[in-house]
Amino acid sequence: MTAYHGGKQRIGKQLAEIIVDRSIDIAEEGGIEIKGYCEPFCGMLGVFRHIPELFEDAGLFRLKYKAGDTNESVIKMWKAAVDGWRPPTKCTKGEYENLKYAKASAKKGFVGHQCSFGGKNFRGYVKERCTGTKIQNGSKNVREVAAELKNVKFTNADYSQFSSLKGYIIYCDPPYGKYSDYYDEDHRMLSFDHEAFWQWCREMSKHNMIFISEYNAPKDFELITAIKSYVSYGSNQTQNEERLFFV
Repeated sequence: MTAYHGGKQRIGKQLAEIIVDRSIDIAEEGGIEIKGYCEPFCGMLGVFRHIPELFEDAGLFRLKYKAGDTNESVIKMWKAAVDGWRPPTKCTKGEYENLKYAKASAKKGFVGHQCSFGGKNFRGYVKERCTGTKIQNGSKNVREVAAELKNVKFTNADYSQFSSLKGYIIYCDPPYGKYSDYYDEDHRMLSFDHEAFWQWCREMSKHNMIFISEYNAPKDFELITAIKSYVSYGSNQTQNEERLFFV
């Protein structure tokens, strides 16, 4: 998988298994029909890539799949990759800087994270991530994930676009706590409104099953699991505890 700040590539399958198992148990106990699965903060699909196969293994074959993200270039990348586009396998610093201020494109979506420090969107060119096996593997992994997710509907917009869904499992991986400031497509610093997001989750839980990755959540959200994970910052490695909540 290509680099992505806050991505779930390392623990994605583990989270996906927990989400699918918990959803099926709730559905069976309550006689609920699961209509589909949605990720409003899809990013690099670290969890999503495992979901369809897990549901199919459980006998659920006709679910609808939806993915959204506010980063237009990331959505363009996934749409193009599903149609057979191949991400680049090298990128110079000059190409990187030109793409940073170019209009949204599939290539921009890939390079912006793959070639940047810590996988943060265009937050600093890292030469070793843009040549050789690292970018080759990133390109290959994007193609492999896209091949597994040809039935996903990708949309560029924020999480509120999915407010009309009913009967869905919705997994949210929003900007975390003190790391909630983020840069938009035009490199403007924006702040994520956590209170509005938590209230949206409460409303959506009336007709859906909502799972959220965060470090902390309001008291009315149930903690399902906590997973130790490691994040590398240059030569330093920090241990975090990824928590999955349900409402």
